Amino acid sequence: MFRAYDKTGDISYTLGAFPTMELVGRRPCDVVAVALHSRFRMTKEAEEILSPVADKVYVSDRDVERVAKKGNTFVVGAFRKRYAPFAAETHVTLVRPSDAGNLGTIMRTMLGFGVRRLAVVGESADVYDPRTVRASMGAIFALDISLFPSWEDYAVAHTEHKYLFMLDGRSAPLGTTPGVEPCAYVFGNEGAGLPPELADCGTPVVIPHSRDIDSLNLPQAVAIGLYEFTKAKFN
Repeated sequence: MFRAYDKTGDISYTLGAFPTMELVGRRPCDVVAVALHSRFRMTKEAEEILSPVADKVYVSDRDVERVAKKGNTFVVGAFRKRYAPFAAETHVTLVRPSDAGNLGTIMRTMLGFGVRRLAVVGESADVYDPRTVRASMGAIFALDISLFPSWEDYAVAHTEHKYLFMLDGRSAPLGTTPGVEPCAYVFGNEGAGLPPELADCGTPVVIPHSRDIDSLNLPQAVAIGLYEFTKAKFN
């Protein structure tokens, strides 16, 4: 039943017990099948979590190994990809993110700070690559995700105020700009950042740091930015 992941297809995979349990718990209707390795030790908790899709669970070392390709993965879930356009809501926007691991880590960070909507703009890492799903630790299944081919398409669909994390002559230090909602927290590509011309599309923001480093990496920047803008909600 399982085959190598195809980016152009409608099916993706969870690699490992935890993200698979998150899939079943949050999106059971999208589960196609769950393959267990014979070395997987079923617990009462795992059996209870898997119970809504019990008729789709089976044991097959071959199917697990075909998709996982790592000897320490004993559970693989196959699921239907889902995209969910959203209206005016506070969200994170990533412009041309290029690394699947970073993308998944950002999804997990977003969920941790209560931001559940993600817009991905331009040619980017695959949102549903199994590596992305694994790095998200299943957080992807709690998010509404929308894709846009270009900034222009995104800007037409989303007119919320935008906080653009970028180094610009007008950039305000993070923490000095009062937040308004709904809004978009916008971050650029790992290497190139945001194009300079986007500074006119909202409020440019910069995260101050020492001169001992050139820049923060993308997941770090998203985590710091979301913490600062959302901290009042969790105090």
